[in-house]
Amino acid sequence: MPVLELLLWLAFAYLIAATPVGLLIGRLRGVDLREVGSGNIGATNAVRALGRRWGLLVFGLDVGKAALPVALALHRFGEHPQGEVIVALIAFAAILGHVYPVYLKFQGGKGVACAFGVFLILAPKAALVALVVYLQTLVLTRVSAIGSLTATTVLLGVAWLDPSVPRAWALLGTGLIALVWWRHRENLPHVLALAKDIKRREAELARRR
Repeated sequence: MPVLELLLWLAFAYLIAATPVGLLIGRLRGVDLREVGSGNIGATNAVRALGRRWGLLVFGLDVGKAALPVALALHRFGEHPQGEVIVALIAFAAILGHVYPVYLKFQGGKGVACAFGVFLILAPKAALVALVVYLQTLVLTRVSAIGSLTATTVLLGVAWLDPSVPRAWALLGTGLIALVWWRHRENLPHVLALAKDIKRREAELARRR
């Protein structure tokens, strides 16, 4: 395929996914998400600052803005000899757009919702399993970061084990999950401390029984 066409697709995916929907919705509600809670423009902080309904809207739009260019790319390049690699590159451009948006001086979200959107198109089985794991972990721990990191790790495992998922997309998943973990690096000590506390409480409950 012409290099110019690929560059245009990469730019399209990046710019669409870079749209800071959380920030825009927050401003419509009179709240700058960058100045409240964790300061993140993603769905988790939106739930805390704006309420569950608006937070879920942010989540849905973050999922959609990554899924859209990937779905269009899959339709365009699905039959191309190198289609799997091309789609993977475009998907990665979309994630980079959300995490490092040019509109916000490259300070964006953590990429969890967008990674879910990408794999909802490319590997829906892995994405749905990850969603179930996230919800279950969130119920058990009440900590979204633990749910996100657990779910993305499970998504990667399912993608590699599922023979219907092309190797290029599994490699894409590896890159995306590494990026998600990197974006959560500042939260990791807190997350690990919470996980230890949860295990301690579970052990105490087990002894009392």
